[in-house]
Amino acid sequence: MARSVAGVGGGTKPAWANSIPGPSERLPTEFEQFLDWLRVQRNRPDTTVRAYRQDLAKFVAFLATQVDLRSPDLLEGLDRAVLRRYQMELAGVLPNPRTRARVLSTLRTFLGFAYDEGWTARELGRQVTLPRFVMGDPHPIPTKDVNRLLKALPKSNLLELRDRALVFFLFSTGCRIAEALALDRSDIRKEGFRVLGKGGKHRTVYLTDAAYAAVQDYLRARGPDPSPALFISMAYKDVPGGVPLPHNRLTTDGSRRAITMLRERMANRKLVEVFSRLRSPHVARHTAATTLLEATDGDVRLVQEVLGHASLETLRIYTEITDRRKRDAYKRLATYLNGVSVRTEKAWR
Repeated sequence: MARSVAGVGGGTKPAWANSIPGPSERLPTEFEQFLDWLRVQRNRPDTTVRAYRQDLAKFVAFLATQVDLRSPDLLEGLDRAVLRRYQMELAGVLPNPRTRARVLSTLRTFLGFAYDEGWTARELGRQVTLPRFVMGDPHPIPTKDVNRLLKALPKSNLLELRDRALVFFLFSTGCRIAEALALDRSDIRKEGFRVLGKGGKHRTVYLTDAAYAAVQDYLRARGPDPSPALFISMAYKDVPGGVPLPHNRLTTDGSRRAITMLRERMANRKLVEVFSRLRSPHVARHTAATTLLEATDGDVRLVQEVLGHASLETLRIYTEITDRRKRDAYKRLATYLNGVSVRTEKAWR
C-alpha cells in the first residue's frame, strides 16, 4: 500500500499523488495504445483524448506502487482487491464524488479495452464502482457581482495576467474549461473563433471587448515562446529558465489549482465574498448561462447554441434559476409598491 502524506484540509492523500505523469510524459504501452484507439478508431477529438490521458495518469501513478511499470505483463496482476485499493486512495486525491466518478468511468472504459486485447484474464470494468452523487443546482455568481469581480482581478505579473485572461475568457464565452485550454494563440480572433466541443462538434464563440483586451494583455506580457497553447502552465518544471517548453499547455487540473490560488490570494480583499463564489472554472460557465438567459429574456435556443449543449433539457436548471430570480424581483417590487402606497396614504391623512 502506498505511503500517505499530509493532504489539503488536514486530511491525507497517497504518496503517488505527487508523481502523477504530466501531459508530456509517455504512459505505459498499454495505455498509449488505448489512447491511440480512441483517437484513430473511435475518432475522438484531441480534447477528449487529453482528458482521458489525464484521468488514466492517476491510475498509472497508483499502479507504479503495485508493480513494475516496465513489466511486459503489466496488467496481469490486476484484481478486485487492487482496484478497490485504488478507489479508496483516489478518494484522498479527488474528494469530490462527481469528479471521481468521471475518472473511474475512464478507467472502466480502459479495462474493457484491456480485456478485449487479452491483457487481463477477466473483464474488470464491472469491479470499479462509481461513487453516487446528487446533481445539485449550479451556483452562478449573481450578475450584479460579475463586473465587480472582473474589475478586481490582479494583473501585476504574468501569472496574474494569465489567470485574469482565463477568467475573462470563461465568463465571456461560456466555454467548458477543456474547450478553452485546447485553443492555441493563433486561434483567437476579435471577430469570433471556433472551439471544439463535446461529440467533436465545432461552434463559434465571441469575446467581449474587455475579455479580448485581457487576453491580449496576457499574450503581450508573455511574448513569443515555443508553446503554441493559448493558456500555459506557469509551474517551474514547465517553464525552465523562464521559457515555456514547446508542449506546455495548462491542464484542467492546473486550471482548477489556478482558480483556487486566485481565490486564496483575494481572501484579504474587500471582495472576498464575491471571490469565494468562484469555486471552479465551471462556475464561470454557469454564470454565463444564467446571465445570457437574463440578457436575452430567456432565449434558450440562443443560449443552447452559445454554450454548445446537445439538448434544451440541459438548460432547464438555468431557466429555473432565472425564473426564481424574476419571482424574487417581483416580490421585492410588490413590497416596495406596498410601502409607497402606505406612505402616500399616510401623507394624505
